[in-house]
Amino acid sequence: MRYIFIITVLLISYSTEAFQVKPMVAELESSGSQSQQTIRISNPSDSPLTIEISAFDLSINTQGDEVLKANEEDFLIIPMTTIIPPGESQSVIVRYIGEPMLESSKAYRIAIEQVSVDLEKTGQSGIGMSVSFRTLFNVIPKGAVAKLFVKDKRQADTGIWSVLLENTGNKYIRLSQAQWLIKSDDQELLLEGAELSKALTGKILLPKSSREVSIKIPTKFNAASSDLEVNF
Repeated sequence: MRYIFIITVLLISYSTEAFQVKPMVAELESSGSQSQQTIRISNPSDSPLTIEISAFDLSINTQGDEVLKANEEDFLIIPMTTIIPPGESQSVIVRYIGEPMLESSKAYRIAIEQVSVDLEKTGQSGIGMSVSFRTLFNVIPKGAVAKLFVKDKRQADTGIWSVLLENTGNKYIRLSQAQWLIKSDDQELLLEGAELSKALTGKILLPKSSREVSIKIPTKFNAASSDLEVNF
């Protein structure tokens, strides 16, 4: 079994013509017609693109880091490897075939990775390019609901709060898609969208779990004397 520990999930690219993947986030049902998603991969470059697609279970360890474990059983991926000609696109079918009676939502990363190019074998000089996308797929049972609670908050540093969150529900929460409302005396601050995403370290809260995240807050707001609401 392969385990991958990820501090941050990044797109690694050495070119402005890196391939494109849509969608990067998807929700599936555990059975039926909604248990399938089509990923569209586009190759805007002037060279053929060889890619491999694989699935990983996603969990979060006690340090708040993502842990990925290779999972070849829960998804049917067609095709798993393909070569996309220059300027063309390829559709990849990703179908969930795992446990149909889930109690809680389950998170996965679907990795779309360019096969590294060995330039020495091609007689070229330079650095081979390797690009990797890790999409977020969540399989959600019907009727699943997230329940978020702010358990604690403290001043971790100047302009930085450490916030302990708990999700007692059976559906995951994308924390960066929520609204964070901070109130202190007659002052109020609403963080959402791109501004929130930049300020927040942890982006996902899995069902029936808790985690501590860091968020950048203007220094005029102190964690001890301010109220915090997180709405999603």
